[in-house]
Amino acid sequence: RTLIPATVVPRSNTRNASYTWWVDDVLMMEIDRHKKKMEPPDPEAWNRQMHVVRVFDQLIYNMDRNLGNLLIDKAWQLWMIDHTRAFRTFRELKNPANLVRCDRRLLARLKELDDATISRELARYLKPEEVKGLVARAQIIVRLFEQKGESALYDAPVRE
Repeated sequence: RTLIPATVVPRSNTRNASYTWWVDDVLMMEIDRHKKKMEPPDPEAWNRQMHVVRVFDQLIYNMDRNLGNLLIDKAWQLWMIDHTRAFRTFRELKNPANLVRCDRRLLARLKELDDATISRELARYLKPEEVKGLVARAQIIVRLFEQKGESALYDAPVRE
């Protein structure tokens, strides 16, 4: 399961719209956790989730990740919301220093991304230059973690 709520885009030739499933059992936003100086109950699990957020945001070149668009549910699972300023055409990473560790399954999936796959799945939503930027960033992320080696990889548990 993903850290992004399910979203459905209805088929329509007349208008753009999407419907996103609300996250159930929201405990707080990440900004509230910081203000309250609350520590997660399982810091290692929390850090693994944050590593996924950081990889994903570099992949989509999210210009607007902030503590107000990370939700925490009662099970202390992170949810990324608000990706309205993403999918830029840049072919480099916004902040490669944020990429410290990566889940092995996520890295394997990044290795599978190519122009044809992304275009087939996202051509309705992304311009060709945005696709090229996404693929270039995926390749950079893969190379970065291949250079870092095994010590930078981990196995994240599958979310229910």
